Amino acid sequence: MITASLHVIFALLAFVYGGKDKPVLSEEIKEIIQTVHDECVGKTGVSEEDITNCESGIFKEDVKLKCYMFCLLEEAGLVNDDGTVDYEMFTSLIPEEYFDRATKMIFSCKELDTPDKDKCERAFEVHKCSYEKDPDFYFLF
Repeated sequence: MITASLHVIFALLAFVYGGKDKPVLSEEIKEIIQTVHDECVGKTGVSEEDITNCESGIFKEDVKLKCYMFCLLEEAGLVNDDGTVDYEMFTSLIPEEYFDRATKMIFSCKELDTPDKDKCERAFEVHKCSYEKDPDFYFLF
């Protein structure tokens, strides 16, 4: 697990890279994001195209993409031993200037993260919901 990736927690569900409503990330955070991205692409075999398409609201029903989304959370140290996402930890690391908007998006979708579903499916549903709640603020790296 990449300890430094805890600093990218905001980037994991607020998912943003530049743009009209999106926060600007420091070079350090972008480097951490790239490291986590590369690790999860390597683990899952997801295509870059499928990742990029999510920013346009195209969420391909593909196990590789779904598990990539879970991997991001896991690599950031946001998954408990039982495989559930620690949303309290997640939101505690969101920068103040994005806190209200990001937590509103996160908490309006976290009910989709239920233990009756596969961990990858849960991550996928939360990501898809996050895009639907605030498409101008969403990105998947």
